Amino acid sequence: MKKLCRKIMSLPLWLRGIVVTLLAFLISWIAVYDLMSVSFFSPMEKAADFRFSDFYTLVANDRAVKTLHPSIVIIAVDGCNRREIAATLDDINYCMPAATGLDIAFSVPRDTLDDPLAEAIASFPGIILPVFAEETADGDYTVSHQSYYDRFAPDDAVFAAVNIEGEKEARFTVREFLPLFPSTAESDAIPSLSYALVAKASPGSAGEVSRRGFGSEALRYASREFEILSPDEILDNQEMIEGKIVIVGKVRDAGDLHSTPLDNFTPGVLIHACAAATILDGDFTRRLTPGESWLIATVACYLVVLLSLYLASHTLGDLIVRGIQLAALYLMILTGTLMYTRFNIDLDFANAMLMTSLGVVACDLFNGIFADDGILVLGQEKIHGLIIHTKHITNEFYKKYIFKSVADSSANDDGSIARP
Repeated sequence: MKKLCRKIMSLPLWLRGIVVTLLAFLISWIAVYDLMSVSFFSPMEKAADFRFSDFYTLVANDRAVKTLHPSIVIIAVDGCNRREIAATLDDINYCMPAATGLDIAFSVPRDTLDDPLAEAIASFPGIILPVFAEETADGDYTVSHQSYYDRFAPDDAVFAAVNIEGEKEARFTVREFLPLFPSTAESDAIPSLSYALVAKASPGSAGEVSRRGFGSEALRYASREFEILSPDEILDNQEMIEGKIVIVGKVRDAGDLHSTPLDNFTPGVLIHACAAATILDGDFTRRLTPGESWLIATVACYLVVLLSLYLASHTLGDLIVRGIQLAALYLMILTGTLMYTRFNIDLDFANAMLMTSLGVVACDLFNGIFADDGILVLGQEKIHGLIIHTKHITNEFYKKYIFKSVADSSANDDGSIARP
């Protein structure tokens, strides 16, 4: 066994590095390990639903510079009744925005005869009204009209889905949005509210989404702010609405607050604004595929393993390796943050962090198993010693048993009484 261990330990460094890297992956596969264990960067209540880009977003959002988007305005109608919302829509229409979307679904009013909101919606050309995209068993979506005023929509109105990620947004952190929801019908897909707004205001920007294949896109939350006006401020700020994208909704509606990388109470109207800004600015994020992520993790693990094996015999080898490991983790975080904030590239280093940590553990196991004083050699010596000791005890037992048997037999022979 010692010869085998020495033969393994005498393998070339690069080959031992491959063996230990494979051992690290074996450990990661066997162990029940949370690949997103870096979730301590995120608030505790979101630790179960964390991605590394959440940390990048938090860091980027903490920058002192915030950008007020020049083309998107939010009209907050919190506390307004239907008559006041109708007046708000009339004022917005008067200011001639590029596109207007409504992010409120209404139930049936008490008085259906005298309803100014129905008249305001019917007289608003090109208004974008909210519907819900409901997912079917085969993964497609159907339109669900849940607002009473859909029946009053003008002929050129557009119905757009207001649930960002379909039915997932109620259960998970909202990080992505679907520009278009694939429909079960033969007709066109269901546009999201953000995509419908941009398609009307800037068809060229919406065309970029078409060229990207209409897949889910990452939302860009960091360092963005939007002008939020109350209904009373509309006519006094006509220049802020003219030619802009306007989203009408509530910013303090407890039933429309969602978990995002920024916090757990982001209003839906703000998420729609961020999605529209992402499309309008072409601010799309390049995300690594799982294969690319694991390739980076493999290379990082192999380099750490080589370094650890090379410094194994050094007096301060362990300390140096740990220091370099910490420096590598810091470099991953710094590089990932810079690439995300400046170049819109999401480098998910979660797997790389995991494998560099397990690489050091695998080195310790490798050295502990195959060294001259390792587990295999010591185990063999212990087993050999145990076998010898067992044989010795067995021999002693047999000697004592045989001696006792002979002595008892002799005693019986000497003290026996002859029978008549």
